[in-house]
Amino acid sequence: MKFIKPFSFIICLSVLISCGEKAKKETIAISPVKESISQKVDNAAKQIEGEIASFKSIATLDHHRMAAEVGVYTPPSIAIIFSDSKINNTIIQEHQLAGLDLPFKILSFTEADTTNVSVAFTSSEFIQKRHQLDPSLLMNYNSAMSKVISTFPKEMISVTNEEGVTEGFGIVNLKSDFDFTTTVSNLRKIVMSQGDTKWFADLDYQKEAANDDIIIRPTTLLLFGGPAPGGKAMMTSPKIGLDAFCQKLLVYENSNGEVWIAYNDIVAFAELYYETSTKPQQLINQRLKMTFSKAVTKQLKTD
Repeated sequence: MKFIKPFSFIICLSVLISCGEKAKKETIAISPVKESISQKVDNAAKQIEGEIASFKSIATLDHHRMAAEVGVYTPPSIAIIFSDSKINNTIIQEHQLAGLDLPFKILSFTEADTTNVSVAFTSSEFIQKRHQLDPSLLMNYNSAMSKVISTFPKEMISVTNEEGVTEGFGIVNLKSDFDFTTTVSNLRKIVMSQGDTKWFADLDYQKEAANDDIIIRPTTLLLFGGPAPGGKAMMTSPKIGLDAFCQKLLVYENSNGEVWIAYNDIVAFAELYYETSTKPQQLINQRLKMTFSKAVTKQLKTD
């Protein structure tokens, strides 16, 4: 009988320790894993991709990882470009230059000084103001884009103040000395001769329209970019990835038979989103104009 109490105490103590360890293990097992900011941006991009399964995928650009591959840091950012030819056709048939803001593009990103994920997109209001279009022309575009964006909480949507957006905002136009086919070829060659540039995609709007029995003049969108210079330009202002990276270059033949190219002014968009621009952005602007001008200008022969 003398050993009963100590023995009972040992049993109870063992049970308590065992239960405590079990509870501790269970607590560890159900503790949520903290997501990194890159994972949050990835998850937002996956959500977008899930919502656009019925659209044609054009390109998915992971700015952060592409920049990292060449030793440059830029905040996590993924641009997703997708298309609906019928929506494109309706708009471009009315106004060719609007092809610069098509097809759909959504950016999942984080600002350099936060751990929050934001979603930015090219709104129908922006396109309407930039190209002075009748709002009714953009109803289907707005409906499709709104359906995707509405799946995110309002606090995640990066809203742009578009009060300063007027006709032709941030568009650089250059007239080509060559015909349409030669202009596209020259641009492709000079772009790919740059050692730091990647080609992502091109979209032949005229060909797509023909598939839907719609006639539009020659109009093609070229998509490319440099991960290193682009990463540096986006380092403190990642939202410009919506309009400037990848670079969107529209080549089109107007009703007079003239061939023009149009592209986005990076500095203009940096100032629209952040009210300032950086030296890397200014340098890229200069480089683009010099490169494109060379591609579309006939060189004078010298003896």
